[in-house]
This record gives sequence, C-alpha cells and structure tokens, in this order.
Amino acid sequence: MGTQKRERQKANRQQRLVEEAKAERSATIKRNVLRWSLAAVLAVAAVVLIAWIGGAFSGGDDETVTTLPDITLPVDTTPIDTTPVETTPLVTTAPGDTTPADEATGKPSVLVPEELPTELVVTTIEEGTGDPAEVGDLIEVNYVGVRSADGAEFDNSYDRGDTFIFEIGADPRQVIEGWDTGLVGATEGSIIQLDIPAELAYGDADRGVIRPGDALSFVIEVVSISPAAGE
Repeated sequence: MGTQKRERQKANRQQRLVEEAKAERSATIKRNVLRWSLAAVLAVAAVVLIAWIGGAFSGGDDETVTTLPDITLPVDTTPIDTTPVETTPLVTTAPGDTTPADEATGKPSVLVPEELPTELVVTTIEEGTGDPAEVGDLIEVNYVGVRSADGAEFDNSYDRGDTFIFEIGADPRQVIEGWDTGLVGATEGSIIQLDIPAELAYGDADRGVIRPGDALSFVIEVVSISPAAGE
C-alpha cells in the first residue's frame, strides 16, 4: 500500500516538472516573438524616418512653395540739378614745359625749371630800357607765380587787372627776399623770370597751393620804376 502511494507521488512530481518545462518554453517563445516584433517595428520606423528626412531636404514635386508678393519700390522723382558749376582749374605742367599764356589778359607763360632751384636764378626774357632798378626804388610790376615743382599757379596780377607796386629792399620787407634781390638791376619794360628756392620764398610756411618747402617760379613784367625818394 505504501509503495503504490510513493509511486503515485513520484508520477505527480514528474508530471509537474513536465508541465513547468512546457510553461517555461512557452514563455521563452513569447518573449522572443515580442523582441522580434519590436525590432521589426523599430526598423520600419527608422526606414520611414529616413525617407521623410530625405524628402524634407531634397524637396519633392509636391512641395509647397511660398511666393512673396511683388513689392514696388518708390522712385525718387526729385529733378537733378544740372546747372554747371564754375571752377577754376589748377594748372600743372611737367618740369621743362611752359604754363599756358592768356592772350585775353596778357598773362605770359612760365617755363617750369627742369630741376628745382637751390639758389636764385634770374633769367631775362625781354630787355627793357632806362636806368636799372636799385634798392629803395618803387617798382610797378605785373606777375605770374607758380610752384617750380609742377607749374601749379597760385597767383597772378593779370586776372585782377591791377599792377603791384612795392619798394625794393624796404625795411620791413614788403615782398619775399627772392623778389627784393632778383629785381635789382631790372629795367622798365623788361620781362624777367625768377626761379626762387624755398628759403628765399616762404620757407616752411603753408600757404594753400604753396606747400612748406616749395620753390617758386615767377614771370615778372616791369611796368615802371620810380627812383628812391630824394634822388
């Protein structure tokens, strides 16, 4: 009787073990199926996402394009002032050339020296007549002044229509030293060119067109000479 009971208990344990093994296999299969399904879903989602991104960046035929409205810019209708502006050109010339003369005013040309003067150079263009000018004489002249470096004109008496009168060698000096020295000995009616280094002109002073250290060239027409007072 005890032997049969033990046999039945043994058979029941074996049956439970078999059923537990079946249940474990079934659970394992379910877990594997779930993992495979989830992997498949993720793979499909990745493919869809990649396709969507590619379409977004490349733009398909069905892409919606936003068109901006036409904008008409305002047109400035203010009339342009075409009135010519009167300007006086700054005449320059190459060294060795002459500045332009003006027949209307009688203004002569000036020969620009090929080398800048380092000392006073006096050139008689036309001889005059009468007694030569001396220190203390009043001398009346017309003149044209240019920079020796490039012939840029800075002053002339012809355009003003008025001669210039000064005393040669006056104290205090009335003109630059190059004039005081260079016009001694000039005669009435003569035309003289003076090429004057900077130290006998305006030195390092800045006078607009005349820059610091500029040498100057003048053509001077002697209109009249009046003897010094008491002579």
